[in-house]
Amino acid sequence: MLDVPPPEDQVGTGTVFASDTNALSTLSGMYIQMMDNPRSVFNGGVTILGGLSADELANSFPNIFEDPFRTNSLSADNLQNAFLYNQAYALIHTANTILAGLDGSTHISAATRAELKGEAEFTRALVYYYLVNLYGTVPLVTTSDYSTSALLPRSDPAVVYAQIKADLADAQQLLTDGYVTTVAYPHDRTRPNRASATALLARVYFYLGSWSQADSASGAVINNALYRLEPSLDSVFLSGSREAIWQLQPVHGNMATAEGMAFLPTTSFSPPQYYLTDYLLNSYEPGDQRKFNWTRKAPNGKSYSYKYKRAVYDSARIEYNTVLRLGELYLIRAEARVHLGDDAGAAADLNIIRARAGLPASLATDGSDLLPAIWHERQVELSVEWGQRWLDLRRSGQIDAVLTVEKPGWKPRSALFPIPAGELTKNSNLTQNAGY
Repeated sequence: MLDVPPPEDQVGTGTVFASDTNALSTLSGMYIQMMDNPRSVFNGGVTILGGLSADELANSFPNIFEDPFRTNSLSADNLQNAFLYNQAYALIHTANTILAGLDGSTHISAATRAELKGEAEFTRALVYYYLVNLYGTVPLVTTSDYSTSALLPRSDPAVVYAQIKADLADAQQLLTDGYVTTVAYPHDRTRPNRASATALLARVYFYLGSWSQADSASGAVINNALYRLEPSLDSVFLSGSREAIWQLQPVHGNMATAEGMAFLPTTSFSPPQYYLTDYLLNSYEPGDQRKFNWTRKAPNGKSYSYKYKRAVYDSARIEYNTVLRLGELYLIRAEARVHLGDDAGAAADLNIIRARAGLPASLATDGSDLLPAIWHERQVELSVEWGQRWLDLRRSGQIDAVLTVEKPGWKPRSALFPIPAGELTKNSNLTQNAGY
């Protein structure tokens, strides 16, 4: 009587991991979970909430859940913040469940086992990368057992980063060089491969200031013949883009990418739901083709992000959510090279990105000038993408100086989001971030 069967709409773990086909279906379910809930971590949440929190985005209409991100006045009981946090841990639970099921199964082929384990570890690492950068110290959950994880305390970021690096190092060994695709869509890059793990590892080393490792990891992907910068800025975010290292496929029948749905006006006469700040728009240099190709102006005079150009799903699957791309890695390597004393190499990488945008070579030639130039290039190249600007402001130590000017009432505590109040109630071992 104590052996409770699974709910009727769920399949037991033993059944799921009884064959390659069933196990692969569970992995597909994890990716659907990523893209199923608007404003979750992987479906617009980090992009929109990070953009509002930084100096990139403003919202056209009052919203009691999102306004506090724009004004940097979050409270621990904000429901949108709680949703972001909870959905992140729901994904971690799914990844942990897949890993536990693989460990306990003797019915999965070696090749399928390696692929699924690598993808689950990659996913867990990416979710933790966002959690540790948005919330600081967070619980490190590596088990699917709720009785173990429910009362875990917060772990030091160094411990979380150690797990991230371990997951990605393992994923590098397990994943293949090519992409797992289907006959119908042979050019998709929606299942992470070895280069995806290497690219994310480059970003992790970059954020930790491990410059030699960041240089090496980013260079490994840059030198991979599978990838190249798309000459046309309008091709960067298309499915099958040669610049894409890892993308996510939209899953809703009436919606293309979350960014396209959120940023594009619903009609030619309506204002955009989110518009670009003057601070961002004024950051573009004269002649920068990114401003021409990646922004548009609405009839009300407000400019909006136009990186994704479709709001409604089409059967051709033209655009995918691009999570990792080559342009970022050039800028990672450029900054790493400055810290390693290779100013010429840093300038070369910086100018590759500028040339694609139609700009002349930067006048910056040494470290003291190159770092601000690279930070500026990241601001415009990676604008309104996955909270890059928000996280960059924290990483580079500029957040207080920039947002004190741009955001009246800015307080340093706002550099981290609060741990949701509901989590503190459920887990007495959790503590709140300072100032909340």
